[in-house]
Amino acid sequence: MLQLIDIKKDYYTAGQTVQALKGVSLCFRKNEFVSILGASGCGKTTMLNIVGGLDHYTSGDLVINGKSTKAYKDQDWDVYRNHRIGFVFQSYNLIPHQTVLGNVEIALTIAGLSKAERRQRAVEALNRVGLEKELHKRPNQLSGGQMQRVAIARALVNNPEILLADEPTGALDTVTSVQIMDLIKEISGERLVIMVTHNPELAEEYSSRIVRLQDGLVIADSNPCSVEELHAEEEAEALAKAQAAQAEQAEIAEIAEIVQEEQTEQEPTAQIPSKTAKTAKKAKREKKERSSMSFGTSLGLSARNLATKKGRTTLTSVAGSIGIISVCLVLALSNGFNNYILNMEEDMLSYYPITIEEQTVDTMSIIEGLTNPKDLPDLDKIGDRVYVNSFLTNIAKGMTVQNDISEEYVSYLKEMDDDLYTAIQYKYGVELTNNLYTQATLVYPEIEGTVSPPSTTANYSLSSLRKAYTMMVTEAPNLQQYSSFVGLVDVMGSVVNKMPGTMDVTDEDFGEYVLSQYDVVYGDFPETSNQAVLVIGGNNDVTDVTLVQLGLISSAQLFANLDPTKTEQEDVVIDFSKIREQKYYLCNNDEVYVKNTDPNAASPYRYRDSYNTVIEGITQNPENISIGKEVTISGILRLKDGLSYGCLSSGLNITEQLVEEYIAENVKTEFSKWVNENPQSALTFMAGLKHQYNSPTELQRAVGAVKTIESIAIYTENFETKQGLIDYLEDWNARHTPESGKQIKYDDTVGTMMTMMQSMLDAITYILVAFTSISLVVSSVMIGIITYVSVVERVKEIGVLRSLGARKKDIKNLFNAETFIIGLASGLIGVGVTYLLSLGINALFYHLAGIVGIATLPISSAITMVLISIGLTLISGLIPASAAAKKDPVVALRTE
Repeated sequence: MLQLIDIKKDYYTAGQTVQALKGVSLCFRKNEFVSILGASGCGKTTMLNIVGGLDHYTSGDLVINGKSTKAYKDQDWDVYRNHRIGFVFQSYNLIPHQTVLGNVEIALTIAGLSKAERRQRAVEALNRVGLEKELHKRPNQLSGGQMQRVAIARALVNNPEILLADEPTGALDTVTSVQIMDLIKEISGERLVIMVTHNPELAEEYSSRIVRLQDGLVIADSNPCSVEELHAEEEAEALAKAQAAQAEQAEIAEIAEIVQEEQTEQEPTAQIPSKTAKTAKKAKREKKERSSMSFGTSLGLSARNLATKKGRTTLTSVAGSIGIISVCLVLALSNGFNNYILNMEEDMLSYYPITIEEQTVDTMSIIEGLTNPKDLPDLDKIGDRVYVNSFLTNIAKGMTVQNDISEEYVSYLKEMDDDLYTAIQYKYGVELTNNLYTQATLVYPEIEGTVSPPSTTANYSLSSLRKAYTMMVTEAPNLQQYSSFVGLVDVMGSVVNKMPGTMDVTDEDFGEYVLSQYDVVYGDFPETSNQAVLVIGGNNDVTDVTLVQLGLISSAQLFANLDPTKTEQEDVVIDFSKIREQKYYLCNNDEVYVKNTDPNAASPYRYRDSYNTVIEGITQNPENISIGKEVTISGILRLKDGLSYGCLSSGLNITEQLVEEYIAENVKTEFSKWVNENPQSALTFMAGLKHQYNSPTELQRAVGAVKTIESIAIYTENFETKQGLIDYLEDWNARHTPESGKQIKYDDTVGTMMTMMQSMLDAITYILVAFTSISLVVSSVMIGIITYVSVVERVKEIGVLRSLGARKKDIKNLFNAETFIIGLASGLIGVGVTYLLSLGINALFYHLAGIVGIATLPISSAITMVLISIGLTLISGLIPASAAAKKDPVVALRTE
């Protein structure tokens, strides 16, 4: 069973060698009660620890079941302690944060048994020692005798072959000592019991054999055991086992024969040996002894230990969460701002569509020229001279891009999947304000020393109205302070624009894109091509500059609030119904540009500024207008709540179909033919009217003399469809080489803005996260220190677990589990606090700036931060956990 052959054990302390055992040779029978007697320091406990695998001999050999242990590895010793040895200590060595049942179950847990089997065997062991009513008590709720009974139950629960007892009654009173010794005596009938004691009376009364040690040597053995005797026992036991095995094999063969006869046709007999082999392998694997503690068990032990120190655990978790809170807040704010920007930019997709212009600017070339100038000479070649960097010239060379918007390309766009866009608008460069007339009242400001023209009410072209008001502001002395702002009128854009998605009034999708962004607050959406809408702001506002050009307010109303002598500004409002009464007349070129009858005139044509000059007597009889197409305002539109941008501009918005009809009529007019045949003369004529155009093509397009595409605007609903659209446009470029001249450059204003803002936001986020991460490092160091303190506090528990067969890896996992729990708690607290703080931050920002959800921590980021918290705490606990795993179990068990 067990044999010690010339066992020697040396300790090295303070540079000296101490011989604890000097050559002990003993044999032990399978069932006997052996007491080891001797004075303190004679080597009793050392020998017991070597037998139990807690300590290792310096030389000699320990033979277990006929097998030498010289080649044993740590794992072999762990399995040996777990399955062959049961320890009973003088100081009980119970784990204080475990219940009585938990203390007994732990040995079975390390052995890898299922929960149900662990519970059953632990209860049976406690019943045997008379503690069936104390299962759920803590060790500190038991008497000394009861705690020793728990220790005995724990030692027996794995059914070990050897029970080692080190002064089992040393801390007990006489009555309790007798009870414990009676129990151990009973146990010795089933297995080998080796007890170390300094009490000869107990040894004489209960032991079947007494071995006396002195100065590390055996000096007496009351019932020595020979190797031959052990061999005889082994042979007898082997014979009995062989007979039992034969009987078992016969029974298995009989069962296999019955099973074979019962096999159905669907399951051939040939499969039985394979199944039998698999069953045998499975049984062999299940029967293989092992010693390991699952991470779940480690978590349970650590959780119960932390629960006994709730205050410290809570403070540690809160302290560890500070860094998590800091980083989470940065991420929440970054994500909130990013979402705010994305939502704003998604709104802007309708205001800034993807545009393809005949002539555009390559912004990337400009950026590259500014940030990365090329072709600079080496410094050595310049010498004491200044080199003139021509990077602006380089920019200019690559700045302007000519796009060939051919019919082939337009056809390619029309073949595009409808899901990639919501509307496509083709722009022809036509100007409607020269040909669009409306009734307006001109009241000229008084100029000292001059006679102001009388106020007149007539049908003026919108371009004439703009020029008239510009002139008034420029020339009136009391309005000189505003004259510098006159140029802004042109910058503010046209007061007449066309609505995307309104090419065909018969189309079921007519106006759908516009109505997805705008509410009709008064009237109706256009149902015919010559109906228009007035787009107003979120507060039902429209600028006076826009309204006066549309004839909706008079010049007197415009200039009233510009008077510097006025101390208070008068609010000007217009009823919706009055706006709908305003009518416009879109005339063709021959109705607007009439031939001069004077042969000496500089130009063969003249321009009719006001509609009254088109047909004589119109002022007296305006209802008899017979030329031009009447355009009415059918409704008033306002951007939907929650949107910041829309596809329409403030002012008058007409249908695309009306523009198509207007151009189709204009290209046939005599004036258009003259413009096409005399482009330079036409440019001079228009310049005289202060209608400036840069090229004949621009003029021809502006007056509708030709119908060629100047630019294309493609509207998308969101960034996902926009990316699909960009991929489609890039696919065209991939089909054509740069040399072919067919590649098309498109402008993505929103994309450029988003990239720039995203880069800035990312840079700020990275910097803030880097700063706040310092607190994470501090928290990790602190948790490492707390873990080390926990290791110091749980040294005895380490010794107990090692004595029960726990591996070094299991001890390391025990403390890794503790840091895991703290890291998890810190992460959850940090994330939870961040969400609570986000509520306050969001409420504050909403109150101050009206921004919703400025601090939003995504679930993915929250989970990531919890994982980071766990990871950092695990890293911080690696050194303390490794130190715990390296603890000598013998030394650990002696620690108080």
